[in-house]
Amino acid sequence: MRQILCAVILVCAVATLAAGQTVAKKSAPLAKPAATADAQQILKDRFREYTEALTKRDLAALDKIWADGYTFTNGRGEFLTKKDRMENIKSGATQFDSISRENEEIRVFGNTAVVTGRVVLKVIYSGKESSGPYRFINVWVKIQGRWQMVANQITPIAQ
Repeated sequence: MRQILCAVILVCAVATLAAGQTVAKKSAPLAKPAATADAQQILKDRFREYTEALTKRDLAALDKIWADGYTFTNGRGEFLTKKDRMENIKSGATQFDSISRENEEIRVFGNTAVVTGRVVLKVIYSGKESSGPYRFINVWVKIQGRWQMVANQITPIAQ
């Protein structure tokens, strides 16, 4: 009886380990390495275009960069839509004098990408001085063949 119980436990343990290995294989990255490198370069260029559009207050470029369902969580925890951000930039309530990007990491998962890093901003957000260093996360999705930002969040770094 004891040998049968040990055999059952051993079979269950092996089955659990085998199932875990199968799940691990299925959760591998969706993009091929070469495709990922190409997408990373495109996204690096798109992110540069984005920061330039912000400093130049280029609403036409921002309208193309931000997807229709885009959302932004600013450093004060306020949640803004694409329409809110466009209005703030158009009115001058949000003004970027400079954006210095640092330590960017771009990870591509098929048609979705996550960009993280650090920026130093000289900016007025929604009419309030908000300059300083921030951590950021941007989420990009390839929509109809073009990478667009669907969400981003910035968090101030305590000095």
